[in-house]
Amino acid sequence: MQPHLDGLDPGWHCKFVTLSLELSKLRTANEEALAKLSRTTEQEFDLELAEIENFLLSLYRFAALTVRNEQEIERAAQIWRETLDVIDGAARKIQSLAETRPGGHPSLDRILDIRNAASDMLALCA
Repeated sequence: MQPHLDGLDPGWHCKFVTLSLELSKLRTANEEALAKLSRTTEQEFDLELAEIENFLLSLYRFAALTVRNEQEIERAAQIWRETLDVIDGAARKIQSLAETRPGGHPSLDRILDIRNAASDMLALCA
């Protein structure tokens, strides 16, 4: 039997470290995608926006899968807080960029839906 780290199940610690590392990578990827979006032409904007939508949906799903087996409600809430933080940051930047681009942007509404779903999940844990 392996010793516990600070009284915690070693498996839990590994999930936490893995999630933290993954969120760091995901934040970086998100920032890069948003920077690319700000440099796109009018014709490329909605295509890039759809890519970010897919990325944020994947982030939401990643959080949902991570939380699914979480035993500690506070840890689950922290995962949703971190996920919501990334999605909120992206949504704010995207809304700002979309205001400068003419036309409707269907992905924008879906991104806001993803943001609201993550917020709802956090509310369930809080």
